[in-house]
Amino acid sequence: MTNLLNKLTRVMLLSAVLISWVVSNGEDRSENSPEIGTVKWNRDLDAALKSGKPVFLLFQEVPG
Repeated sequence: MTNLLNKLTRVMLLSAVLISWVVSNGEDRSENSPEIGTVKWNRDLDAALKSGKPVFLLFQEVPG
């Protein structure tokens, strides 16, 4: 019985992870999310350098 519960728990957790991944990849990322705020965070370095404004580069490490 315990073995069956462990398998069901694993299946449920895997399902939740897969569903959240599919939902997050379907988002339209053309606009900033509410957590970022109202600042327009550009992601085009060439355009930023041509603007003449100060440029802040943030390198985010991607695990893996």
